[in-house]
Amino acid sequence: MPSVSVQRLYIDNRDKLNLSWLVEQEGRSRVLTVGALSDPRAGLISHLNLTHPHRFQVLGAHDLAYLESLDDEALNKACEVVFSDELVAIFLTESGKLLPALVLKAREREIPVMEAGVDSTTLINHLRHYLNHELAEQEVLHGVFMVILEVGVLITGDSAVGKSELALELISRGHGLVADDVVELYRTSPETIEGRCPSLLKDFLEVRGLGVLNIRSIFGETSVRPRKNLKLIVHLERPPGGDLSYRERLTAVRQTQLVLGLQIPRVVLPVAVGRNLAVLVEAATRNFILEQRGIDSTQQFIDRQQRLIKISEEATDQEETS
Repeated sequence: MPSVSVQRLYIDNRDKLNLSWLVEQEGRSRVLTVGALSDPRAGLISHLNLTHPHRFQVLGAHDLAYLESLDDEALNKACEVVFSDELVAIFLTESGKLLPALVLKAREREIPVMEAGVDSTTLINHLRHYLNHELAEQEVLHGVFMVILEVGVLITGDSAVGKSELALELISRGHGLVADDVVELYRTSPETIEGRCPSLLKDFLEVRGLGVLNIRSIFGETSVRPRKNLKLIVHLERPPGGDLSYRERLTAVRQTQLVLGLQIPRVVLPVAVGRNLAVLVEAATRNFILEQRGIDSTQQFIDRQQRLIKISEEATDQEETS
């Protein structure tokens, strides 16, 4: 399960956000897991909020000035809200001064406190993006993940069906490889799934008869991509006995596949001798792009057919009445 410790967050963002420890104690070992992103009990990161707790509390100059203006009783109540059970760490921004009451509470609860050398808005935006990226829900699928016409396309199918050979043909036609065999998928936002390649397999494609190929070395830098959002799945399948007639020629209902809670459009391509799969995958991708623009080729054909049938029926009725 994806997780981020306070120590790792500090190391990963120390230079970009100019972070330094103010109170650390044992709190740097605190860990935030993927479930924290969807936990309704607390928000992720925000300015001072005394009505709803957050995992990470950002205190800017105005927040600290407000806390400093409170009397002892009101300040203690505010601290109880800030230092909730869900709190992981506190960030000070805009050269704010840490109040003694906050120091005592932080040491008592073992909550780490860091100072950032950037303004509150920059800190919040950067850390929200970082945490959403690091704590995204993930799933691993078998297939080849390609960038075709700038669309992330996952090619799936049974072993030895020809996925890697198809990928090699697509790469030779100018498209990009993200991952072969093992594809790591991350849900980085409610409507976005990002595909990446495990570090061990980056740049490599295994093709039966040729072995493992370094695609970057053979085809150049533009032939590989570090990541891409998943938009389309193309599934290769062998038709029974090589007979393509079992597949419907016109499919009015679009197929989808559930990935990390999102329905991803799916196209099934039968594999048979003489079929140019690279051209078919490119065509499927172009058709997907058109559908995203509201252009449905199948529906256009059906509508045209219906109009012609209607015209023919009207002409027949006129002949019968005359």
